[in-house]
Amino acid sequence: MKREIAAGALLMGTLAAILFIGNGAESEARTVYAQGEYVASLAGTASPFADVANVVMPCVVGVSNRANTYSIISGQTELVEQATGSGVVVTTQGHVVTNYHVVEGASDVQVLWQGQYLKAEIVGVDELTDLAVLRVMEDVALPAVRMGNAQDVRVGDWAIVIGNPLGKQFADTVTVGVVSALNRELEGSSIVKMLQTDAAINSGNSGGGMFNTRGELIGIPSLKFSASGSRGVASIEGIAMAIPMDVVQPVVNSLIQYGKVTRPKLGISVMTLRGSEEPTEGSLPAGVYVSAVSKGSPAEQAGIRPDDIIIRVDGERITLHTDLTNHIASKQPGDTVTLTVYRIEGLSELTVQDRVPKGEELEFVIELQVPADTSL
Repeated sequence: MKREIAAGALLMGTLAAILFIGNGAESEARTVYAQGEYVASLAGTASPFADVANVVMPCVVGVSNRANTYSIISGQTELVEQATGSGVVVTTQGHVVTNYHVVEGASDVQVLWQGQYLKAEIVGVDELTDLAVLRVMEDVALPAVRMGNAQDVRVGDWAIVIGNPLGKQFADTVTVGVVSALNRELEGSSIVKMLQTDAAINSGNSGGGMFNTRGELIGIPSLKFSASGSRGVASIEGIAMAIPMDVVQPVVNSLIQYGKVTRPKLGISVMTLRGSEEPTEGSLPAGVYVSAVSKGSPAEQAGIRPDDIIIRVDGERITLHTDLTNHIASKQPGDTVTLTVYRIEGLSELTVQDRVPKGEELEFVIELQVPADTSL
């Protein structure tokens, strides 16, 4: 309280000094004008977030995951809610995209829309990208969102997140932040490049929508990082991830059309290789290192070898293994892809003391197939 009084006294003293220096009337007029302009600019500024929320709020739903559970009290098996999340209506036929982990293990799924629960079915799931598609079974006209273009998303763009954190009690919660980073490569994720945001995302937001200021869906919130900072653990705040639309859209389309995701494969195992931007003598280039090639695979038939470093896909420079996996995931079986590799003969035999010799760039055109193994 003393600090507030002192601050107030200091402010009044400063205003008094402004008002009574030089010509009193002229100084006072300037001061009042400045205050009026400041207040007027605040009052006259419309919120783009309110406009977006008003348009897209009806397209965001809650998702209730219910499972058959034996009750000791009744001695019967009952449907019990075991998880809640959010979802976004993506077609006017009632298709809803959400996270796989929201509906995992569900015996029954319901969608919460405008305060009412609607029965839904699981159309298909894709554990690899943590996505699932539901379809509302009841005769209700649900509005669908407009999809955004992943190529238009920039670091620093506004990110408007709408969902149901903690379930029904906080349904239709709006939080706002920015797109903090693009193409975040997370350990343990073999395909998804994430959008990072500082918009508040909590349990229950998973599967909801992240929108731009045009009301377009730009991502599906999937996870957040959190730590209190106790016992030597770094404190974490404002780091959350969303699945970008260039990953979401082909998965959703495939699940709606086929009920599953059929991915063509090259038949290689890969990892990200950190290095220089471009191939140079004495150093390795950044790219996708081929650690193994499956026997009889399209990659082997085309001439790809272990130790090759993939630096371009269809002419586009890549530096992360997720660059390659996302590009391949957007293709269909039978499509062709051109890989540019940097090959250094005897690379695996080099030691840390050896100077890296200059390699050569080679191009391979590969027809994508769907082999039985689980490599890329």
